[in-house]
Amino acid sequence: MPIAWSVAAVAALIGSAAQVPPDGSVFELGVVEVVGVADDERKPAKPEVVDAEDLRRNVRRDVADAVERLPGVAIQNIGQRSERLVYLRGFNSRQVPVFIDGIPVYVPYDGNVDLGRFSVDDLSSVVVTKGLTSVLYGPNALGGSINLVSRRPVVPLEAAGSATVEWDREGDVPAQRASARLATRQDGWYAQANASWHDQTWFRMSDDAVPGPAEDGGRRNNSGNHDTTFSAKLGLLPNDSDEYVLSYYRLDGQKDTPPYAGRAAGVSPRYWRWPEWDKESLYFIGRHALGDATTLRVRAYYDTFLNTLSSYDDERYRTQTRNYAFTSRYDDDTVGGSVELEQRWSATQTTRFSLQAKQDTHRETDTATSPWERYEDRFLSAAVEHEARTGAWRWTPGVAVHAQRPRRADNLLANGSIVPFALHDDDAVNGSLAVGYALGDDAEIFGGLSRKTRFPTLKDRYSYRLGSALPNPDLSAETSDNLELGIAATQGLLTWRATVFRSDLDDAIENVTLAPTACTRPPCFQQQNIGRARHEGVELSATAALSEATVLSGHYTYLDRDNRSRPDLRPLDTPQHVAFVSLDQRLTTDIRALVSLRHESGRFSSTDGNRRTRAFTLVNANVDWQLRRGIGLQVGVLNAGDKDYAYEEGVPEPGRTWFSTLSVSY
Repeated sequence: MPIAWSVAAVAALIGSAAQVPPDGSVFELGVVEVVGVADDERKPAKPEVVDAEDLRRNVRRDVADAVERLPGVAIQNIGQRSERLVYLRGFNSRQVPVFIDGIPVYVPYDGNVDLGRFSVDDLSSVVVTKGLTSVLYGPNALGGSINLVSRRPVVPLEAAGSATVEWDREGDVPAQRASARLATRQDGWYAQANASWHDQTWFRMSDDAVPGPAEDGGRRNNSGNHDTTFSAKLGLLPNDSDEYVLSYYRLDGQKDTPPYAGRAAGVSPRYWRWPEWDKESLYFIGRHALGDATTLRVRAYYDTFLNTLSSYDDERYRTQTRNYAFTSRYDDDTVGGSVELEQRWSATQTTRFSLQAKQDTHRETDTATSPWERYEDRFLSAAVEHEARTGAWRWTPGVAVHAQRPRRADNLLANGSIVPFALHDDDAVNGSLAVGYALGDDAEIFGGLSRKTRFPTLKDRYSYRLGSALPNPDLSAETSDNLELGIAATQGLLTWRATVFRSDLDDAIENVTLAPTACTRPPCFQQQNIGRARHEGVELSATAALSEATVLSGHYTYLDRDNRSRPDLRPLDTPQHVAFVSLDQRLTTDIRALVSLRHESGRFSSTDGNRRTRAFTLVNANVDWQLRRGIGLQVGVLNAGDKDYAYEEGVPEPGRTWFSTLSVSY
């Protein structure tokens, strides 16, 4: 019997006398942006939210899946690193920071974070902002932000568990997952603990997938993933206004990188495995009232990342004798905090002031005999944001000053000695203005403009890229001027939203080709601030309640990206057209069905246009059955058409996958 079925059987016994608790409430201290002054819930450029029920109903297995349902979002699977990243309106994951309860979570060295490693089981919502992101998020939110907001108990005892089994078209079981949650809310305090487990031995490719030199088809080579996540929270509620919370988060992961399965010239398979991909965070968030109109919020955090990458000679994954074989180890940490003061001047006027500071430290070594290199960056930020309502108008101006202060950067020379890189300070002033105008009670015009900055990462400035690049310690920040205009309305049973947007990037960081002799492993390049680019497009979304039992929703995104400094270079990793539609149908009191369709146009995987994915259309479906009070069964299929599709050329995604989930709650 698979392990997940055993867990489900035990959970069903526990839940036989269960009562259904209210859904886990949003952990409000984990929300960053102002959600609205006084009793007005609407806000110009209001963030888009995927709530817990949507995560469950739409079978969102990780954070990348969670945000894909929103307009303007595209998943990217970086094949050579087996990382699931996202693009927001054409901005990549280095330009879109990820937070857990407002605490930044990323790999300090390169600024990315693999969203496929993060479970959604303990989340109350995922909050996504785009071009008009609040300045309170701090630096590097060039293209938006993603904030994972955890749950908060609301009743004396909450318990929940789920177990999932996946099987492929051959009837084999490639993956299992399970999760559990226990929480309590008492007079003056609360506590909760969450655990999740995911084990994927392989995934099966579509029956239409064409085998390549490094991929024989069927079960995808070297495609295993294993993750265990644990989180805990202890909160104190001394009175009605104050709250102090200590939280802990730990992720222990292992992942394999499937080799390149395409036939493009010049692209070689990599035989990589990651025996360690571990993330750990400890953070404190407090809210203290300073009178009736003033609130102080404090955040402090310590985040670590431990990573081991092993590169092998060939598909046997046994030896490391060739020049591209190595074992690299990262040992990174981030320590930081913020102080925020909120002043409510009246029922229609609120101001928030924020001070932030953090330090990133990266340590790495590539061989057992190599010395450890060390890199340190320090960031400082000060911001103020005001929200006001005057009649039908709503205004949210904000301004921030950010500073990047490198502290150390080790340069490992070929003879094994270490000398320091030159250190280059950088500063930026960011601002935003979001405006809304209410057209009665059921519609609003909104828009605004902003200037945002992303500082270059440690990898951007100091990496030799295994001998194929020259570092550039003087690399400066890239900036984006963003403009947005939209309208949102509710007309009877129809709710819809339309937005046009444009972003102009300056000093964008691009690879500049150098003479082959400049590097030890040509071709050779260096990253420089020479790029100018433009992102512009349209987002349309709507939800219609066709009846009490039927809800139809969907969205469409058009994205046009132009490299204005190098028009000959193709924009990478983003489709020009994305359309999504879903139908939620209640069949009986206890049974609901959901069918969704997602279409994406092709995307480029190389700037010369030689590598390109094909357009695809995916169909997913599931049925929810409430077996009895507190016990539910969900059965469904992903990629029902067994389509051969990819987010990157030569990196095929799973074919048809069936699943069943048994969940219990008390």
